[in-house]
Amino acid sequence: MLLILDNSTKKDDSLSFTKKIIKTIKNYKIPNKVVNKIQNIDDIEKKIKGIIITGSSLKLSKKEHFEKFSFIIYYLNKLHVPVYGICFGCQFLNVIYGGTLKDNKKFICEDIDFSDYDAKCPLLKNTTTTTPTKFHYCFSDIVIPNKKTDVRVIASILYNNKKIDCGFEFEKNRVYGSMFHPEYYENTQIVLKNFYEICKKW
Repeated sequence: MLLILDNSTKKDDSLSFTKKIIKTIKNYKIPNKVVNKIQNIDDIEKKIKGIIITGSSLKLSKKEHFEKFSFIIYYLNKLHVPVYGICFGCQFLNVIYGGTLKDNKKFICEDIDFSDYDAKCPLLKNTTTTTPTKFHYCFSDIVIPNKKTDVRVIASILYNNKKIDCGFEFEKNRVYGSMFHPEYYENTQIVLKNFYEICKKW
């Protein structure tokens, strides 16, 4: 079972894509539970194999927004399982692992190919062929990992001739983050299946 931490700010948060994540996971026949606050999960705790932290329309660089998501910290502390943060979720993990966020000033919302990526990373298995796969992006805060930690960049893009890191392994073989939304397109949803495979092996 995957525990989905839903960071939607309203019922139809245009940047959380939670519904797409749930639909994708159901298509892969992966059991899941969605939460958006702290609640008792003792009855299913042993069944939870991994955590997905969804996107959100809030800007994490604003302190008051960060404090609204203390429930994420609760579950990360309670469950020592693989974690995958998507967009806002990736930014959140980056802050937890000592990194910073840089306001790009301009919102990046489009489909972009990787400029480079780690083909051996299990999260990105089967995501590209001889024709690079375009992933969907919607963000303005750029993730800057703490260089003093073991955070590893697993994918990057070129935007306006500037390299932007977009995929991260925050903790080896367990905690991942991406600024791209794999749930957005059918041909990129394999990333979510890859994550579940990582969870089953953990």
